Amino acid sequence: MASAWDEALSDDRPVGQIRGHRIDLVSAYQDGLGQEALLEALTPEIAEFAATVLGDAPCRLPAADLQGLAETECDCIAYVAELWVEPEFRGQGVGTTLLYRLGATIDLSHCLVALKALPLRSDHAEVSTEAEVDRVKRFYARNGFTQARGDYMVKDARLCEAIKKRLAGRRPG
Repeated sequence: MASAWDEALSDDRPVGQIRGHRIDLVSAYQDGLGQEALLEALTPEIAEFAATVLGDAPCRLPAADLQGLAETECDCIAYVAELWVEPEFRGQGVGTTLLYRLGATIDLSHCLVALKALPLRSDHAEVSTEAEVDRVKRFYARNGFTQARGDYMVKDARLCEAIKKRLAGRRPG
């Protein structure tokens, strides 16, 4: 959660939050549970992501030639179910900081970070405009996400700044 000082309240108030799920695929495989069965059993939004983006294929981290990373199978999926920033704090780095903290606080080694890039609505029946959807997708693209299928975007966690620092800081042998 991100917060800012509110003079009127004389206290911090929330200005942004990120929430989601880290799904350990390796443990599920060891327990005899397949990827498809696991992802369908979690939440409807994760089941929809799996059906839309993964289909019957195993979760794979894409090759990133510029960074010298080969395509490999995922060990986990970090599904970002919600990232919100109060409108008056947008454009100030709050959302980017929350995404950075995700990589800094959770083990995302060999993990695919995924999300549905749509604006959040308090009224879920309200339809987002094309301009609003484009704004959200540009934000995620600036943070290293690429278009998958539909409104879904993904990022190889090996490209997260916090993960790159962690991997670079590991001492050999």
